[in-house]
Amino acid sequence: MAFFWLNQREDYQGYGDVEGEVYNYRSNVPGHRKLSAGDRFVYYRPKKYVIFGGGTIGEIETETTDVDEEGYVLTEYYAYINEYREVDPPVPVRDIKHEISFLKDRDGLRGVPQNSIYEIDCADFKAIAAAAGIEELLSDK
Repeated sequence: MAFFWLNQREDYQGYGDVEGEVYNYRSNVPGHRKLSAGDRFVYYRPKKYVIFGGGTIGEIETETTDVDEEGYVLTEYYAYINEYREVDPPVPVRDIKHEISFLKDRDGLRGVPQNSIYEIDCADFKAIAAAAGIEELLSDK
């Protein structure tokens, strides 16, 4: 099992995302090969700088869709989400950055992952999950 920080914009035009149900990404996204069934994740909302949910990755379906300008085949991935937990109210990352290894020694929010899929270590996941009140995602069922 691995742990991830998944960026989820509010306006996910062009993607088949359904928050809390399915996370859609493409083969040209850095980290696309790392995500697998059983992995745990937290949802991050860029521009609002908050953690707003988390869950477990379930089945991942693939669909070959297109060929890009360089001739590479693009694949769509649909990661179905299990055990989704909404964080309400969302947790501002600024409030917990001192607990997150890749943010704590940086000014402001520099270091917040820009890629849609970013693997984080277990300690960071635990700190984020505890602050967000979703620590039950850490247990193996």
